[in-house]
Amino acid sequence: MRKKGSSSSLRSGGGDSPAKLRQRKSYNKEVTEVANTASGTVPQDDSKKRWKNWRQRTIFTFLMIGGFFTFIALGPLSIMLMVLCLQVMIYREVISLSSVPKKERDLPWSRAMNVYFLGCLEYYLYGQNIHRALKRHPWLEAHLQPVFAHHTFISFSMYLLGFVWFVSTLRKGYYRFQMGQFAWTHMALALVVMQSQFMIENIFEGIFWFFLPIALVIVNDIFAYVFGFFFGRHQLIELSPKKTWEGYIGGGLTTMVFGFVFTALLSDWKFMVCAPPNLHMTVFSDVQCDVNPVFVPRDYRVPSAVTALLSAVLHKTITTVTIRPVQFHSLAISAFASLIAPFGGFFASGVKRAFNIKDFGNSIPGHGGVTDRFDCQFIMAAFSHTYFTSFIKLSTVTVGAVFSSFLVLNPEKQIELYHSIQEYLQTSGSVASIVSPIS
Repeated sequence: MRKKGSSSSLRSGGGDSPAKLRQRKSYNKEVTEVANTASGTVPQDDSKKRWKNWRQRTIFTFLMIGGFFTFIALGPLSIMLMVLCLQVMIYREVISLSSVPKKERDLPWSRAMNVYFLGCLEYYLYGQNIHRALKRHPWLEAHLQPVFAHHTFISFSMYLLGFVWFVSTLRKGYYRFQMGQFAWTHMALALVVMQSQFMIENIFEGIFWFFLPIALVIVNDIFAYVFGFFFGRHQLIELSPKKTWEGYIGGGLTTMVFGFVFTALLSDWKFMVCAPPNLHMTVFSDVQCDVNPVFVPRDYRVPSAVTALLSAVLHKTITTVTIRPVQFHSLAISAFASLIAPFGGFFASGVKRAFNIKDFGNSIPGHGGVTDRFDCQFIMAAFSHTYFTSFIKLSTVTVGAVFSSFLVLNPEKQIELYHSIQEYLQTSGSVASIVSPIS
């Protein structure tokens, strides 16, 4: 017979892992400190702890920035591997929130299924990326064409096997727990893995579109913390008690200025603005391409009222200014990074409050877990990719894309297309003749 208090003890944390219990103790300590501050009873060593946390947080911030720049310099392949590692680490942290070791001991396959569903989605998403990269290597793509032609079906079949596996492991007395775990796993896959995949999509459009959104969120996070630390007086949102209006506004204005200036500095660097010709491109590669027109400087006429004001202040007449169109786009992306992206962090704070923990982990001293640092990046990546495809991306047809379509034709259609191209090129005078025509 089950003891009367067993279910309530599980809800109160009796079945939680030691790591989760440590996080809850840290959270309860933080709540106590906030309450003491509100009542005016601040411990004497509170200021010393605050500055210690500031130094620790600053040191690891610069270490993370240095590591980030290193991965950028090593090119698309290293960036993709970095994103993959982040996806796995964050997925692990999020999944661990719903972990109940006491029940999982009776369900030995629950963790294995979490890993399996992650593997299925990663295979589907990264398989698409590999196919896209191999379009620049037509003959290699030709040998792997049967795999790529059925990639979606293979991925779906893998998922179906996982679904059958899950249903076959349902056990009486654990139905609600197992269904909750199944739903939580799919939520983590959608919010973490699928959203972060937009980062990979941005890489293939040019490292600039991967780098800029992330840099804007980092700058906004740093300066919101700085302004809040030194000037914060008014709480911004109840979910995150340490967030202040001063930090929100100060970080936002700084991000807007940074985005406008930093975009101009990056626009002449073809390593950044060109779509990667291959995955092993690095910062030392000689990259050449026809850049997107938004990176080309244009002259804009200054309104007469502004010209008059500048003449009075600077004693100099300015009628035109030279600005790159992408700088105006960067203002829109910066505004999102400042105004909306932080709510991804607030959502993460809501999740932490729901599970009564302070941080998602403790892998980054002074910052918490990996999720605590990248909670805003996923929604930012999704927005920047959507914005790019809606307002900036040019409609282009590449040789790789045409050849990929050519490969799916049967031999008769391929020969027919060959003769059609041959006839067109000879008629238009592009080539005088084609040697050894296929008959």
